[in-house]
Amino acid sequence: MNKLPLIAGGALAACLAGYFGLSSYSSAQAEKRLEDWVYEHQLDDKLSWSKVSASPFGGSLSIHDITFDVGGKEPLLRAAELHISEVISDEQRSRMRLRLQGIEADQQAMGGLRQLGQMGGFNRQLNQATRFAPAVNTGLREMPAFNLALFVDIDDDDSSLVSELELELPELFSTRLHYQLNGLRNLNRELQRFTDNLADLQENPLLLVQETEDLALAMQRAELGSLQVSLRDLGMLKRSAALYQRYNTPLDPTAGSADKQREKHLRQQVAEQQRECSEELGRLPRGLEDTCELLGQLALGEIRGLSLSLEPEERVRLSDLERLDSPARINRLLDRLNPQLESL
Repeated sequence: MNKLPLIAGGALAACLAGYFGLSSYSSAQAEKRLEDWVYEHQLDDKLSWSKVSASPFGGSLSIHDITFDVGGKEPLLRAAELHISEVISDEQRSRMRLRLQGIEADQQAMGGLRQLGQMGGFNRQLNQATRFAPAVNTGLREMPAFNLALFVDIDDDDSSLVSELELELPELFSTRLHYQLNGLRNLNRELQRFTDNLADLQENPLLLVQETEDLALAMQRAELGSLQVSLRDLGMLKRSAALYQRYNTPLDPTAGSADKQREKHLRQQVAEQQRECSEELGRLPRGLEDTCELLGQLALGEIRGLSLSLEPEERVRLSDLERLDSPARINRLLDRLNPQLESL
């Protein structure tokens, strides 16, 4: 399981929460804090915005018309608004909620989002769903502006990390990942130390690698408290199915309605994929018995999405997810995770 996104999310929360404590700043004071932060992190030639607004009572900060430019043909990322709220920052705890609205990103930034999608280590399993959509196609000429939300709460008092990631791609799909990790002793202090020394670490790549590896080792000892991940179709699968029916159905002029032939062909294809899925996966553990059937229903547009929850009944460490070297070990881990797959 790749722990770098976990570390990056936690470090971002610790860094921003510590700097933007969201006291009762005026908008001008908040913008001055932002300018100082950008200067200290050597981003003044890359990051720009049109205005900053802050709640007069503290607690929230909005940055409008953000552009992040690293010198390419087009800015790496644009966003209509970044909203920061629910901030706590002290020695014991770092908490923050970020909401980015109206994001326009180039391919490099989208690659970073794909890495975030691997945060839970479920990318290989979710890729199985593509067998149910032989011609997955967005049906869109351009990627619409999308929305992203990140919540992180690191609490040394109970040695926990709670995080939530939400991504909404209008006319395509939305996804949500929520998880809690336990047994992370002094993680907040370690991340604060890491971010405090980040400028020096960037001057010494070997030391940066060592510090990152130390944090990853600490993450390995973490125990999974719970996890929920969901995927909801907002039009992509419906358009994909329509395109597949239109361009991949062998039509017989003597067999009647073309639309009925296309519908029948799609259902036959999905039924075949369901059969292959069942043969490949074999007997699934409690809570996952309907996986192939649900994936087929999703491909046909009979359900809007899927939700997977994990509520371990026994201790499961993140390191356990890396030692899946036999079917027996995989089955034992799945039983411990107590999975439940449901339709939306």
